[in-house]
Amino acid sequence: MIKLRGHHLLCLQGFQGYGYNEEFTKNMTLIHDKLMNDEESIHLVNGSDDICRYCPNLNKDICINDRENEKILKMDKIVIDKVLKESNQKEYKASELFNMTNRIFKSSSDIKDTCYRCKWYDVCTWAKSKK
Repeated sequence: MIKLRGHHLLCLQGFQGYGYNEEFTKNMTLIHDKLMNDEESIHLVNGSDDICRYCPNLNKDICINDRENEKILKMDKIVIDKVLKESNQKEYKASELFNMTNRIFKSSSDIKDTCYRCKWYDVCTWAKSKK
C-alpha cells in the first residue's frame, strides 16, 4: 500500500519524469508506474507521504521552505476535502481514486485553486488536459 497526500493524486496523473533530483524522480517514477498499472492500493494521508520521503526539501516531514509548505498544505486540503466529500474511505484502489479525482477536477476552473501556483504546472499534462 502506498501512502499518498492529497495533491499528489493530481501530480501523478500528469507526471512527466521531472523532479527535484535524481533520487526523487526515480521514486516518483516507481510509484507512478505502480499506481497507473493499478498494482497498489492508496492510503490517503494528511502530511508527507511515500513520494515526499525522497524530496530534498523535506525536513522532519515538513518542507523547509515555509511558504512552499503552506502552499502544499493548502493544495492537500482542497483535494482531500473534495475527495472525502464523495467518500469517507481512507484506502482506495488506485484506479478508483484517480477516476474519482477526475470526476471532481474536470475543468481548468476546478483545478484553479489547487494547481495554478504549482512549479510543475507548465509541464503537467494532466493540468493541461483540463479545459
